Amino acid sequence: MVNPFKYVSDSFKDEFLVRFSIGSPDGSAMLSLSNDQGRVAQRMLSSDQLADVEKLEQVITSIRFGLAIDQGRGLSCLGKLSPAANEVLESEQRV
Repeated sequence: MVNPFKYVSDSFKDEFLVRFSIGSPDGSAMLSLSNDQGRVAQRMLSSDQLADVEKLEQVITSIRFGLAIDQGRGLSCLGKLSPAANEVLESEQRV
């Protein structure tokens, strides 16, 4: 069984300080990502997400995409996340 906290931490540890806090009695947890400038993302992870590696991967991808948008790299990041998006981006570049 995968430790969800380690899985998420390992996904971001090279870029951010990763912190978890108790979300609520239902088993959810608050994830906070920080860098030298302060907190850059905060997300509540439900107990369902923490119990399922596929759902955790979706959360990680969603957070990464949100951070890319904040940094002005949304379209370039979108192509990495979705094959369908690659096709749209390629067709727009041909026009």
